[in-house]
Amino acid sequence: MMRMTAGASTLAMAMGLLAPQLAVAQSAEPVAGDATATATAATAVPAPADGAQRYTPGDFASFSPRTALDMVEKVPGFVIVTGTNGGARGLGAATENVLINGERIANKSTDARSALQRIAASQVAYVDIVDGASLNVPGLTGQVANVVLVAGTAQARFTTTIRWQPDWRPRLDDNWLNGEVSTTGTIGGTHVTLSLKNEANRNGHWGPEQRFDGNGVRQSTRDELASYRGDRPRLALALARTTAGGDKWNFNLGGQLQKLVDAASSVAVGPTNGTLRETFKSVEDEHNFDVGGDYEFGLGQGRLKLIGLYRFEHSPNVDTFIVDRAIGGRSGERFTQTADEGESILRGEYGWRTAGGTDWQVALEGAYNTLDVDAEFATLQPDGSFLPVIFGGEKTRVEEKRGEASLTWGRALAPNLTAQINLGAEYSALSSSGPDGLTRRFVRPKGKLALAWKVGPRTTINYQLQRRVDQLNFFDFASSVDVANGQGNGGNGLLVPPVVNRTELEFVQDLSAWGNASVAFAYAYAQDLVDQIPLSPTTEGRGNLPGAHLYRISSKATLLLDRLGWKGARINSDLTWRRNRVRDPLTGSWRDQSEGQEYLVDVSLRHDIPGSELAWGASYFDEHFSPNVRLNAIENEYNDGAFVAAFVEHKDVAGFTVRLTYRNLAGQKNRFDRTVFVDRRNGPIAFSESRRREFGRYFQLTVTGTL
Repeated sequence: MMRMTAGASTLAMAMGLLAPQLAVAQSAEPVAGDATATATAATAVPAPADGAQRYTPGDFASFSPRTALDMVEKVPGFVIVTGTNGGARGLGAATENVLINGERIANKSTDARSALQRIAASQVAYVDIVDGASLNVPGLTGQVANVVLVAGTAQARFTTTIRWQPDWRPRLDDNWLNGEVSTTGTIGGTHVTLSLKNEANRNGHWGPEQRFDGNGVRQSTRDELASYRGDRPRLALALARTTAGGDKWNFNLGGQLQKLVDAASSVAVGPTNGTLRETFKSVEDEHNFDVGGDYEFGLGQGRLKLIGLYRFEHSPNVDTFIVDRAIGGRSGERFTQTADEGESILRGEYGWRTAGGTDWQVALEGAYNTLDVDAEFATLQPDGSFLPVIFGGEKTRVEEKRGEASLTWGRALAPNLTAQINLGAEYSALSSSGPDGLTRRFVRPKGKLALAWKVGPRTTINYQLQRRVDQLNFFDFASSVDVANGQGNGGNGLLVPPVVNRTELEFVQDLSAWGNASVAFAYAYAQDLVDQIPLSPTTEGRGNLPGAHLYRISSKATLLLDRLGWKGARINSDLTWRRNRVRDPLTGSWRDQSEGQEYLVDVSLRHDIPGSELAWGASYFDEHFSPNVRLNAIENEYNDGAFVAAFVEHKDVAGFTVRLTYRNLAGQKNRFDRTVFVDRRNGPIAFSESRRREFGRYFQLTVTGTL
């Protein structure tokens, strides 16, 4: 009751701040003396490139943006590709569709959203949406946002951006610590950004789980409560400078602590064993840091950029599962794993443009990745201690030494047609000391062809043909035990990186005053995808599959409703349908890849009320993944119903934007169904479980602003 009361009081406080503004109509247009308008007007900006759509601060004025992220998110039909380059091999080509001053974010610890969040809206001169194939940035295709800052924006005066996002969930601890503060400015000609960010969460759910025997007869019903608590404070420093001679350098330093605690408890009453209590707890206490930078200077007819990066992560993790039986006593298991991960990268890029307008780039990259795992599996003894049990995965070391070279060519083939070709190859030496450990060496060609065809003034067709090499999860080389579900994976030292041969065709239509829409069709033939495979007649683990077929249809759109008479309203949509078809290693038949996305529906409505500082809206989100298929079990985790939310926003509460969101209006629930077989899943069923957990409706407050 105390937590719900706190949430209600915060709601009352926020509505109290909004109420006095309802009677005051304020202009959303820039006014004389506005800092953003003045800075932009005083800056001489180049004309948009052919085919580019330009958005100036005036186009976003009705939203009263606080940061560059607020602006880019309002571009019609554009969706930011989230995530960092951490899942890719090394630095390689660009993986996100956002540039800042024409340059990609070459920092594996900072994604596009985080970088844009730290740029004040007053520092943005304009945002250009361009075709990736028309840029001399390898890896970019489709729509790309180039955020260009106001010349001289690196001022001596520091600008501080703030985001605070607490939420209050029923039956769980209040989350007060989620947010970020960053400050940017100039010291002695060097642009400085210092940020402190904590991605805190206080999640959880509760409800019954039923257990059935192999004939479908219910054996017991558990009442369960699970909580997931995490704090991830990260402190980062970024320095950037452009010398009088045009040389550019960047330096990044960051460190993070992660404290993650997952806990679940349940009580069941069975017909034969009486009361049964189960307790699971997982604790991870991680620290990591990264240091990197780049230096770019003129050399001959072009420019050379040198990039370096080092990352290290120390992650101790302890999972404990205890069972107390009224008849049968107490038993338990514990799995402890301490992992040290390291990554070192050196990369050089030399690019130039010929007199005929052709862009060239030559790139060389070397990387050294390591993983050291110390693990222990132990069982609970009558005296309360845990006795280690040999399970074959106590120590594992994985190393990869990799080098790659690539050549990129790009130019306009016609006034309305641009092309970019990237050809490359990589050499890697991969070794493991775990099960089946050995050293193997590979040479793999890869590359990409991208075309952007401006069919008409408002219609663009993008095409790409790509062969890429994906990064392995080094933890798949090590053995592990899932104490909560009584199963585990054997380590596999024979894993090889997957190779994906992919083609995609995208149609982009500018709907003028109606908005923007795109649809894309993609197919890929994947070699050596990673899924569950038999490692022996009695064990299983992660391994490579035969050739697979991947299909995707996606669409992104923004519909502006002004012409329908609803001034200031818009609908955004992001829709995806996928099928990843793989050969089952047990039966040989075709099935969906384990835990592959099947569909995504993300639709939102926003209405900025004209003549006021108020906005409101709602969102609908539904996503589904295919089951996780093990050799002795089928596990299907999914959401029952869609996630629906509604918000009200005031754009000027003491200079801050304040949004209050009421989340999970439709009462979405988490579901988990598991069928476990006696031996392999082509045999008889041992038992099955069906879990249904709810997490209730809750409030979330978002406060953003600049100082």
